[in-house]
Amino acid sequence: MKGKLFILSGQSGVGKKTILFEILKHHPEFAHIASYTTREQRPNEIPGEDHYFVYREKFEEMIKKEEFLEYATVHNEYFGTPKKPIDDALAAGKNVLIEMDVQGFTQIKDKYQPIGIFIKYEPGDLQIRVRDRIKNDPGRGNVLESDIQERIATAKREITYEKYYKYSVVNPEGHPEQAISEVEKIIQDKIVI
Repeated sequence: MKGKLFILSGQSGVGKKTILFEILKHHPEFAHIASYTTREQRPNEIPGEDHYFVYREKFEEMIKKEEFLEYATVHNEYFGTPKKPIDDALAAGKNVLIEMDVQGFTQIKDKYQPIGIFIKYEPGDLQIRVRDRIKNDPGRGNVLESDIQERIATAKREITYEKYYKYSVVNPEGHPEQAISEVEKIIQDKIVI
């Protein structure tokens, strides 16, 4: 039986990666395939676990060879999901859980029919929430005000993609365990079916 593809997407800086890695701790049987990116590695990131960090030329070569399931440009950097390891894991009957940008999700949603879960900020002042999340993330290092403003604009744009997802989960400020629990329930319900 073919595995299921679960994709976490959502607003910029909302905590998708935190949710992803907590779920993977509870489900080591899931395949997790890291994406490729041309952005610089952050101090707390592990190559091959968080992302594969490559030069722009390498990424563009991979595009030409059609090695990506999807790819997008986010904050002037490429991000892409490698196709072969995902196809191989699904064909082997493994469930796959990955993080993917909203642009990428819309590229593959019809072909792969993934179970998409949109993670969003709780209602309120989006500017404050994005700023707090980014400033309080120790892995991001020193963040410029221009970067924060760009993230806020991106988060506003990304919420318009929520309509493409069957599931939406709010990640409440300071309580990621609630979002983790909701996402885990969605995944468990889909595995049983």
